[in-house]
Amino acid sequence: MAAGGLLEAGLARVLFYPTLLYTLFRGKVPGRAHRDWYHRIDPTVLLGALPLRNMTRRLVQDENVRGVITMNEEYETRFLCNSSKVYNWSPEEAVRAITKIRSHIHIRSGQLEVLKEFHKEITAGAAKDNTCHTSQT
Repeated sequence: MAAGGLLEAGLARVLFYPTLLYTLFRGKVPGRAHRDWYHRIDPTVLLGALPLRNMTRRLVQDENVRGVITMNEEYETRFLCNSSKVYNWSPEEAVRAITKIRSHIHIRSGQLEVLKEFHKEITAGAAKDNTCHTSQT
């Protein structure tokens, strides 16, 4: 990666959390400075910022959200959002399903690697939780 690309990637990481705080603030203030976190595009699609953990219940109950597709970087989602296994798909199966219904979407190899690592962590955590629940009963 060229020096400019490295600088750009580093700058994005440094600025992510301050800009997230700014965006959260804008969502709380009334008036012209207010910025909605998401907008309903049609009866089935919401478009907006990454849904944070404290928004999950409201989005599921009030907006009937059943899934989230995000192309965020791993550092942007690590601490801030929930995930749920609905289809029990491998990352490759999920990518095939997405590209089947949205043929214009292209998943880069780096993004697939992030999905694979995330999947590995989630399945390991689920297996651990399942073992804990089984041994406690």
